[in-house]
Amino acid sequence: MSVTFAEKYKLHYAWVILLASCVLNIVSRADSVAFGVLIDPLVQLFGWKRGDISFAYSLAFLGGLPAMVIMGWLGDRYGARKLMLGSSILIAAGTVLLGTIKELWHFYLYYGLFVGSLGNAAFMVLLPVILTKWFHRHMGVALGIYWAAMGVGPMIFAPLFRWLIETRGWERSFTLIGIVVGILLLTFSALIRSSPEEMGLSAYGREGSPREPPAPAASGIVPAGLREVLTRPTAWFLMGIHFIGCVGHAIILAHVVSMATFQGVSGVEAAGVLGTIAGTSVISRFACSVLAERLGGRTVLTLALIGQSTSVVILLFAGEAWVFYLFAVVFGLCYGGEMVGFPIINRQLFGAKAPLSTIYSFQMLGAVTGMALGGWLGGGLFDLTGTYTWSILASILIGYLGLPLSLALPRHKHLNQ
Repeated sequence: MSVTFAEKYKLHYAWVILLASCVLNIVSRADSVAFGVLIDPLVQLFGWKRGDISFAYSLAFLGGLPAMVIMGWLGDRYGARKLMLGSSILIAAGTVLLGTIKELWHFYLYYGLFVGSLGNAAFMVLLPVILTKWFHRHMGVALGIYWAAMGVGPMIFAPLFRWLIETRGWERSFTLIGIVVGILLLTFSALIRSSPEEMGLSAYGREGSPREPPAPAASGIVPAGLREVLTRPTAWFLMGIHFIGCVGHAIILAHVVSMATFQGVSGVEAAGVLGTIAGTSVISRFACSVLAERLGGRTVLTLALIGQSTSVVILLFAGEAWVFYLFAVVFGLCYGGEMVGFPIINRQLFGAKAPLSTIYSFQMLGAVTGMALGGWLGGGLFDLTGTYTWSILASILIGYLGLPLSLALPRHKHLNQ
């Protein structure tokens, strides 16, 4: 049906892939991007410690480490659609089951395993790489739209989850969310194709060309396979940048709502802070994707790390709602650029024929480990000290540690030169 529609309106199927990817990107992460608004209700319902609750956030990422590598490997060899359909069922089931939790281990199981690690792995690893295969022209724009869509998710779901929990109760909220999320994920996963070749097409912008030439790469790096990629220091620099950047912003994303309520901001207003971060990050997610295609990763990643880490200083002086919202705008404009360029950078550095899904999955190991550590660290430091000051300082200092790695990246050419 989708192919017929595309042909009827002379629409390249790459744009259908982009639309489906954006919806899947937003919806598959509904539970994870709203995590910050779940902490206070869980404290009130069950009396659990914030550090213990935060461990579920960490567990979701840690459990995803093997899942992401496996999904990247399977995606390169067998395609993405079946993997995404299975992941859709896991996320929907896990979300509904979240409404039934009675013990802390229930929360760890349903959120950490079903929704987080197993559910999200396929979408997180495969979708950005699929877009690099479908777009030759306007690749940066397509990836920018995709990453910008990620910023829309928290803007929608953080206030929505908080409002539903406060007005409908915990169980009814997650039953409703799980059903709606499941329908959307299954519908749009069915539209995904791993590459244009599956449909006898060429990538957008290469129609009529007999074959796609290899992308130019820095320092002559066009490795034949994963083993050769992993012998290059650049691969480990990129993994390290992703790890450090994610530790820094996970502390904030997982706990900024609680930081605000701890200072007396109302629950719904505090949820709006997280939504504002996500909303303003749309700008940097799009802009940095385009800039990564044109300027390469060295400049983009360096500026993103400086901006992300420096903006967190505002939280040291935040005591009223307007200061938290000011922070949300500045931080959102900065942090969104840290993660978005990796699929494009990989293709520039390692070549179009490299196993890009598998390479990206290894970089995501750094990212999810960082998210796991940062999410737990923010809550753990609060439980230890009774204040979020040390969590804020940790976010600032850790973020700056990524600068030497980003500056060590090689310079490389525009992808289409």
